[in-house]
Parts: sequence; C-alpha cells; structure tokens
Amino acid sequence: MDYYADVLDHAGKTPREFGAIHLHVEPVTRGPLGEAVAVLWLQSAFEPLASSGQSLLVMGRQKQGPAQRMLGQYPLPALDGGRVVRWRLPFSLPPELDEIHFQVSAKPHPKAERVRPAWKLFDTLEIPKESEMKTVSTSPDFGIDVADSVVNTLLSGGLSLSFQVGLGSSQSPGLASATAVKRHAAAPAPSFFTASVVEGTVEALSEPHLETIWTPGMPLPEATVAPLWQPPTPTQAPPRGTWRTCYACGFEGRSADYERTPLCPQCDAPWG
Repeated sequence: MDYYADVLDHAGKTPREFGAIHLHVEPVTRGPLGEAVAVLWLQSAFEPLASSGQSLLVMGRQKQGPAQRMLGQYPLPALDGGRVVRWRLPFSLPPELDEIHFQVSAKPHPKAERVRPAWKLFDTLEIPKESEMKTVSTSPDFGIDVADSVVNTLLSGGLSLSFQVGLGSSQSPGLASATAVKRHAAAPAPSFFTASVVEGTVEALSEPHLETIWTPGMPLPEATVAPLWQPPTPTQAPPRGTWRTCYACGFEGRSADYERTPLCPQCDAPWG
C-alpha cells in the first residue's frame, strides 16, 4: 500500500502516533467565563481503521495540584482514504485546570497496513565528532582514515555505524575510545497528548465542528511554520586563502588543516 502525504507534519503540526492515528492538539484557549475550545488535527497512520471502539477522552488537570475533571468523551471522526481533519471541541474549563490530556483509543484493524510514516521515539546513536576522531594515531599499514570514514558514512545517508578493527599488539590505545558509539535509549511515549491552556478570546461553538483539511488529490495545505533548523546564512562571502570560518559558532581554522572537513570541527555545522 502506498503512503499518503504526512499532512500534519507538512503543516507544522508535529503529530504523535496513538494506535492507528496521528494526533496534534493546539494550545487550548479559555475565555473569561470558562468557555474553552480545543483544536485537534487528525490523520490515519494505518488502514483500514477499526469500525468500532475509536474514541477520544478529554481530561482537565492541574499541573501543581490534585484537581482533575473529565471534560468529555467523543467518537473519533472517520479518517479512511487518507482524510485529514481539523476538529474543534467546545467545553467548559474551570479556572484551576491549566493542562489538558487527550487520550486516544484507536487500535489498528487486525489486517491494517501502515499508510503514513511512524512518529515514534527510537534509540539514538551518538558518534564522536570528526575533530575528536582526527586525534587518533594509526600506523601506516592500517590504511583507513577513521574520521573521513565516519563523515562519508553519515553524508551518504548511513543510519548505523560499527567498527571491527584487528591490529594485534600494535593497536592504538586511543582507537577504541575514539570509535565508541554511545546509545541513548528513547523515553517511553506517553499514552496521551498534553496541551497547555492559554487565556484569550474563544470562538462561539455550541457543538463540535469538523473540517476536512486534505484528501488525496487535493493540494497540500500551506505550511504554517518554518523548519526548526536552517543552514546558517553567511553575512559575508567566505574568506579565501589561509583561513576557514564557521558562521554558526565563529570558529576559525587554517585552510591547510581543515581542507577536507565539510563540517565545522567545533559545532558540526556546514561551513564556508
């Protein structure tokens, strides 16, 4: 089965995966009389979807206290065929509650197939910087530049890296520590989506309102936020001759020393 467009991510609404669906919730706006509206974005992660048991539980909580209240429970809207929706839910929100938990029940159908990329946390592999790898001293017959090997693997799209080096008694004592790859375990994903509460003007809604944002064949909605990371933009032309400068952190080094390094040895940003 082909993947549908990841519309939520494209629109700057970073989703979280709960069972068979992706969900994003904007900060909940509360008016002066306690009236509130939650804005939810939903898209399917698997198809077909189960025909029953799909629901959303909304709980109001107090961050620094014991207060909590069930604010509503709703059947999830139909998301078959790649449909993406924006869902507005009105409810009353007491002043002591300043955080909302949206708990989704949406188990995949036994014969479901994935139709959008997964939004889950995976273990992270930490590989030493190239500048740290350059300090390794290897014998002439070793025949591998460890640092360039790491960088080339990363730039070519490699997702994992391992070394198996046999130098016998001549093994460099610093090689094992320089090539060590640390694994940082992913934190377990929460079972609900947490949204903050902000005070403001609330649109008047007497009942939930559902709006279709996208279906296959429609143009993608306009992106609402810029990517969090952008390549650094030089304020002047890169210097030529004896020095190379990183415009992200300000590091400068001799061109002769860093002629083959595509990334800054101090912050790992692309440099001039």
